[in-house]
Amino acid sequence: MRLRTLIATIALGVVVASVGVSAPATAATSYPTWEDVQNARASESAKAAEIKKIEDLIAGLRTNAENARIAAVAAADAYQVALAVAEEALIKSEDLKAQLATAQEAAANSSKQAGSLFAQMGRTSTFDTTASLLINSKKADDTLYKLGAVSKLTSLSTQLLDEAEQDANQVTSLSAQGEVAATVLEEARADSEDKLQKATAAADAAAAAVAEQEAHEETLLGQLTLLKGQTASVEEGYQAGVAERARLAAIEAERQRKLAEQRAAAAAAAAAEAAKNNTGGGSSGGGGGGGSNAGATGTYFQASAQGWWRPLPGAITSWYGSRPILCGGTGCSVSFHGGIDFGNACGSAVKAVHGGTVTQAYYHNAFGYRIVINHGGVTSTYGHLSAGSFRVSVGQQVSGGQVIASVGRTGVATGCHLDLKINDGATNPATFLRGKGVSI
Repeated sequence: MRLRTLIATIALGVVVASVGVSAPATAATSYPTWEDVQNARASESAKAAEIKKIEDLIAGLRTNAENARIAAVAAADAYQVALAVAEEALIKSEDLKAQLATAQEAAANSSKQAGSLFAQMGRTSTFDTTASLLINSKKADDTLYKLGAVSKLTSLSTQLLDEAEQDANQVTSLSAQGEVAATVLEEARADSEDKLQKATAAADAAAAAVAEQEAHEETLLGQLTLLKGQTASVEEGYQAGVAERARLAAIEAERQRKLAEQRAAAAAAAAAEAAKNNTGGGSSGGGGGGGSNAGATGTYFQASAQGWWRPLPGAITSWYGSRPILCGGTGCSVSFHGGIDFGNACGSAVKAVHGGTVTQAYYHNAFGYRIVINHGGVTSTYGHLSAGSFRVSVGQQVSGGQVIASVGRTGVATGCHLDLKINDGATNPATFLRGKGVSI
């Protein structure tokens, strides 16, 4: 059991929880039976051979489990590194887009100013200044003034032309950088998804190796003890121990079943109450949030067919519905959770789930720094954001998948995460986003 606990605590748990991994089949290995052990005791040579076989099997099980655990941890670490690179590339790409839009506006304005000045000069500088001085000397002062004005206009036109050229070059440079950033982002996204698949496979292998060790090592140790003649009652004691563990397991399973029923009933009651108090409606219920993920195409890196996005990668650490009261940060939570929590490191980039208008971006007590976006009849709220991380403002139009802020732990929070609400808690976000083709 100690190795099972160890596997459950590694960082890979986040990966496994987010994709719903199923354990692979146990490797086909031939293990000795108690009858084999009893028969081997008939001669010293047979007993020695059987002892060697069992000791090798135990060593092999332990080695396989440990190697699988190390590989799983390494794969999980590689995925986290790849994900961080992809998020950094995403932010760089978003920044370049914003800079390009600003540069394009500046280039358009400078070009317009230069064109206007040149048109004005074309209408006013057609006189012959030399003839004007010779023919009409009384108006020489006026002519000289015009010469000075033309000189100043020429200087100004040169400056405007230089600025227009600089602005145009800036647009060209940013466009090229944007193309490079887009390529880097796509490569980073593909690498991140590849690392996720490898981490998932490594998690499967580690779980299978540990399960096989737990299933056979205790029996092998008992058989080894019997062969070495350390006790004559090992087999009897082993069988009694198996029966006792089975009895205790049955009791625990029944306790867990009753506890699950109680939680389900509490969640249903809370959901019914929430539906009654919120005429805006929306799906409710705790646990996995209901709905199906079959055929979901919306992820953190691409929109679903309906144009909706996952706001953050990582496991769901708390679902919609009833839950124990949690205390941390600036206070304690309430017994009903009106959103779903995405676990991820502080500073991770948070994306808008769909296009819309930012209606709120401020600090809201227990919810910490939060942003609210109206998608036209549906609102999404992003809570516990990092202070100073807002990349959008009230009234701004945002697109789906646009980075709006960073993960934090402001307000009432026990750790870094994003708390996503739909329709201010009246709708289960998991059910809603799955209905929009997003993988949750």
